[in-house]
Amino acid sequence: MKKLIFLLFLILLIAAGIVYYKRWRRDFLHKKVPELVFLKSDSLYRITYDTVDIDEVDGEILIKNLQLIPDTTYKKATDSTLPRNLLRVTVPEVYITGVQTNAAVINKQVLATRIKLTSPMVTMYRSRRAATEKDTTPTKDKIYQVLLRGLQKINVDTILITDADYHICRWPNGDTIFSASKINATLHHITISDSTSTDTSRVLFAENASLDVHKLLLRKRDHLYHYQFNGIELRSANRSFAIKHLQIIPLLGEAAHMRAVKWQTDRLDFDLYNLLFKQVNVQEILNGNLIANELTVKNAQFKVFRDKSYPMKKESKVGHYPQQEFLKVPVDVAIKKVVVQNGSIEYKEKEVLTGSSGVLVFDNVNASLLNVTNRRNNNGICTIHFNSLLQGKIPVNATLQLYLNSSNGRFTLNGSMKGTDATIFNPLSKPMALVEINSGNIHSLDFNLMGDDHKAKGIIQLLYDDLKIKILKQEETAGPYKARKMISLLANIKIINANPDGKKPVRIVTVNHQRDIYRTLFTLIWKSIFEGAQKTVGIDGKLPGG
Repeated sequence: MKKLIFLLFLILLIAAGIVYYKRWRRDFLHKKVPELVFLKSDSLYRITYDTVDIDEVDGEILIKNLQLIPDTTYKKATDSTLPRNLLRVTVPEVYITGVQTNAAVINKQVLATRIKLTSPMVTMYRSRRAATEKDTTPTKDKIYQVLLRGLQKINVDTILITDADYHICRWPNGDTIFSASKINATLHHITISDSTSTDTSRVLFAENASLDVHKLLLRKRDHLYHYQFNGIELRSANRSFAIKHLQIIPLLGEAAHMRAVKWQTDRLDFDLYNLLFKQVNVQEILNGNLIANELTVKNAQFKVFRDKSYPMKKESKVGHYPQQEFLKVPVDVAIKKVVVQNGSIEYKEKEVLTGSSGVLVFDNVNASLLNVTNRRNNNGICTIHFNSLLQGKIPVNATLQLYLNSSNGRFTLNGSMKGTDATIFNPLSKPMALVEINSGNIHSLDFNLMGDDHKAKGIIQLLYDDLKIKILKQEETAGPYKARKMISLLANIKIINANPDGKKPVRIVTVNHQRDIYRTLFTLIWKSIFEGAQKTVGIDGKLPGG
C-alpha cells in the first residue's frame, strides 16, 4: 500500500513538473525570447509590440508593430543625464524563420534561418552635447553590447531589411538634419558572440553584406544648402562603395543667396556623378570614416558665384587653405588616388564697377589627386595633376602640391597654357576690368610658383605678339561699353607689343605677390599669375586712367 501511495505521489509530482515546465516554457518563449532577441524596457526606453506569435513546430516568430520609444520626460537639451543620442524605432513587422527554440530555452542561444524587418523607421535624436563630446566606440561594439546581453550566441543565416527610413533630428525641437529613404540591406551568415566581436573580417558580424540607399539628404543649419546623395551602394564582398549622384544644392538663387548672407561669399552649386570607391574598408565606413585605395568620378560640374558689390567680411583666412581645412574634418579620410573625368568648372564674379559678371570656365577637366588624407602620419604631400580647356578652347595643365604637414600652408604650382587668340578673354576683361583686347596672339604661358599662408613667389613666362587693347567706360551701371580713346592711345603706347620684342631676348618676370588675407588660395594663385602677365606686357601697376 505504501508503495502504491509513493508511486501515485511520484506520478503526480512528474505530472505537476511537466505542467510547470510547459507553462514556464510557454512563458519563456512568449515573454523572455522577445526580450533576449530585442531590447527590453529600461529607465530610458520603453519597448512595445502589438502581438508576438510563436510557432514552435515550424520555428517561426512574427512580431507586429515593434517599437522602441524614448522616455518623453526628457525635454531639456541641457539635462545633465541626457545621453548623446536618443533612438525611436518602429518596425511594422519582424518575421523570423527557422528558429531553434530549444537552443533559446536551454543554451541561451538565438539560432535562426532568416530575420526580415519590413519598412522599419529609425529616428535618432541628437542633443547639443553630441557636438562637444566625441564617442570613439566603434559601431560594431555598440551593436554587440546591445544585442548579446544575457545571450551566449546569436546565429542567423540571413537578415533582410527592406524599405527602411532613417532620420537624425535635433532634441527636443525635432528639426531634421539628416534623412535617408528606401534603405535595403542584406546580411549573410551572421554570428554574434564573444569570438566574433573582434573578428575584423566580418561586417556587422556578417561574412558579407550589401546596402542600398535610394536617397540621403543632409540639411545645413543655415538653410542655405542641402547635401544630397542618390543611389548609394555598398558591397562588402568586393569592397566597393558607389554613389550615383552627389549634389551640393543651393536653396536660393544667386541674388537671394547674397542678400541672405549679406557679405561677399562663394555660392556653390556642385554635381558629381557615378562615384566609385574601390577597395574600401567597409568597417571604417560603418564607423563614419572613409578609407579606400581609389575614388573615380565619371562626371563632375562645379559652379561658383560671387557678388563683389557686397562688403568683404574682415575675417582672416590664414590657416584656411583647402589642405588646412581638410585636416580639421572630424572623420578619418585616406584615399590613395582620386580620379575626376569629364569635369567642368565655372567661376562667375559680379563686379561693382560694371554691374556685369565675368565668367571663367574650365571644360573637359581631367584630374588626379594623390594622397587625399587628413591623417597626420602620411608622406605629407597631396599632389593634384590637372588638365582642361580654358574657356572651352585653350589647353591648360598644372600640377599643384599641398604640403599637409606644413605649419604655414606651404604649396607649389607649376603649369602651362597653350596658344590662343587673345580676344577670347574679352568676356572676362570687359566686365571685370573695363578692358577690351582688340588683337593679340598668345603663344604660350608658363608659370612656376611656390607659396604659403602669406605670399606666392615665382617666375612667369608669357609669349605673345600684336597686342592691342581698348580702355572702356560705362556711363551707367550695366550700360553699354564706350571706348576711352585718349586713354586707350596712352595705354597702347605704354604696353609692350610682343614677347620676345623683335630680336630682344625673351622676358621672364619674377613675382612676389602678397596675399590678401581675406581671400582664398585660388585668388592668390590667379592674382600672382596675372601680376606676372602685367609685368610682361609692361604694366607694373594700373593702366592709364585705371
